[in-house]
Amino acid sequence: MYAEKQTYVREVTYEDETIQLITTDIGAKKAVLYKTLTARVEPGDPVIVNITATKLKLGTGGWDIVKSSARLEAEQTHREDGHIMKLRYTPNQHSVLAIEAQESPYHSLFKEKFSFDKEPVLLAELHSMVPLAYYVGKVLKPDFTCCVIIDDQAALPLMVSEQMRMLKDDPAFKTITIGQAFGGTFEAVTMHSALQFASQELKPDLIMISVGPGVVGTGTMYGFTGMTLASWANIVGAFKGTPVWIPRLSFSEKRERHVGLSHHTLTPLFDFTYTRCLLPFPFLEDAQKEYISRQLNAVKSNDIIHELRWSERDNASILVEKALQLSPLPIRTMGRGYADDATFFLAVAEAVRVCLEDV
Repeated sequence: MYAEKQTYVREVTYEDETIQLITTDIGAKKAVLYKTLTARVEPGDPVIVNITATKLKLGTGGWDIVKSSARLEAEQTHREDGHIMKLRYTPNQHSVLAIEAQESPYHSLFKEKFSFDKEPVLLAELHSMVPLAYYVGKVLKPDFTCCVIIDDQAALPLMVSEQMRMLKDDPAFKTITIGQAFGGTFEAVTMHSALQFASQELKPDLIMISVGPGVVGTGTMYGFTGMTLASWANIVGAFKGTPVWIPRLSFSEKRERHVGLSHHTLTPLFDFTYTRCLLPFPFLEDAQKEYISRQLNAVKSNDIIHELRWSERDNASILVEKALQLSPLPIRTMGRGYADDATFFLAVAEAVRVCLEDV
């Protein structure tokens, strides 16, 4: 299905160098315009908006997408000296300066092989984990620096995320968008190059891999975005790093597949990951720990024995509380806040703490 309609801009409610948020008269009655792809608009301008997600009633943020405007000359906000195309062979293909490219000042870095020395790399299935992990890092270490590699398994334009728009001006927070994702502090062609660049050039306190908002799930064994975490882990392991998984935990979920330790962690980790990983758990109530232990005992895994690390005391609650105070925006996951789904938040905090203090 594809649906679009022409409408008019009523108001520009937000604008920066990468994005405009506008109100309209149809569909969701609010739309996002990516200035890298489409000319900026003014109130009264006619625009064509993609209303497919709105018609399907999908939970993709509740926004229509501006496809085109009457203004013909778009403001080019991306680097014009690169030749690597993103969104290739679509009407929105555009060039970026990829860090690996011959015209990049970093090109020579990638002519040599690279290896970690068992350094941890944090794997975050959901975009909501990213800001929480960053602010937990800030609580643990005030001068904390972080690089997040954004894969193209969910939203492709990073600037659709309000949290990322808030963090992009923080010098301690850098992003690398890979594959067809775009809009990061740096652009890269592959996960491999992004990891090498983050480690050797940016040298942050923590490297994290995640996705933009809008992950996909189908209620099936393998048809969900989180399957890509196995690939991330295998690449990190091939580089001799330590993949640290944030376990997707919840005892507030109504969907059975996500209760306790989500199958979005269990399936990719135990069935498709061929490098040894670290899976840390926060301090849990006895009944919660027993429930997850039963889930783990039921897993038929490959020959890799992953390290399960159970916290014996509550290190995470105070970290979450302080992190939420640091965040200028509320942090929620699947519409739930900390009070609604504490174990999800505690799992993120404990994984960050383990990366910074225990690995």
